Amino acid sequence: MLLEDIVRDKEDVIVSAIADDQLYRRGINGRGEKIMDYMPYKPKTIQIKKKKGQPTTRVTLRDTGAFHESMFVVFDSEGFYVTASDEKTPELIEKYGEEIFRLTDKNFTRIVRSHIRKELVKRLKQAIRK
Repeated sequence: MLLEDIVRDKEDVIVSAIADDQLYRRGINGRGEKIMDYMPYKPKTIQIKKKKGQPTTRVTLRDTGAFHESMFVVFDSEGFYVTASDEKTPELIEKYGEEIFRLTDKNFTRIVRSHIRKELVKRLKQAIRK
């Protein structure tokens, strides 16, 4: 329960690591694979993105921003995972794979070390003092 509460509190950091760092900035899935390598943009998509002033050298899965903004953390018996509520979500998963919602090992480690572990230690110390 404590760990789940901490992860909930850090949901924005987790989602941002996937949406902003992995997908938008780097164009990679959670396995570190460049999405452009296995599912490149079609020429028409490149034209549209150029007109909008959006990146064309990597697949970002960000057009209007609705998909990225709809991402959230879900908990189950095995831990947590990220998904999205945008109507395009099933189509994007089918096209690009579930790995678009996975944290890279590097981002997972960074979040655990820089956010979750620090908060866990802080809360455990508070609980011990009570």
